[in-house]
Amino acid sequence: MKRMRLYKSEKLCSKTEIDDLYAHGTSIIAYPLRAVWLAMPSGEGRHRVAARFLISIPKKRVRHAVDRVLLRRRTREAYRLNRQLLDAVKQNGTTVLIGFNWLANHNYNYTTIERSMQELLGKIAAAVTQESEP
Repeated sequence: MKRMRLYKSEKLCSKTEIDDLYAHGTSIIAYPLRAVWLAMPSGEGRHRVAARFLISIPKKRVRHAVDRVLLRRRTREAYRLNRQLLDAVKQNGTTVLIGFNWLANHNYNYTTIERSMQELLGKIAAAVTQESEP
């Protein structure tokens, strides 16, 4: 059975990569999430994963910390269970940087977040594989 845990190498932590992501990335919306993504070639210095991600739940939209933590956990779980949609990207020798931003002003249940995550990851995978084909 394939291990389904999230590894540190899959989390986007580098300030320079985050700045590049939001400066040069492409945005896709599937309410209540917005994904900003940027495809980069996998090099020697880069991590050998299909995608590296971050999750942002702004305090301006969700005021209570417990609600922000709950939404962050639900979003992370939806990503963890559906990240296999990006496996085709790894075969192309590409790493995708993804930033997930929360757009709604209130909480949503897990099924809504998962549906949105599946839609976003499917669109990103299709766009990256289409870019890499001549």
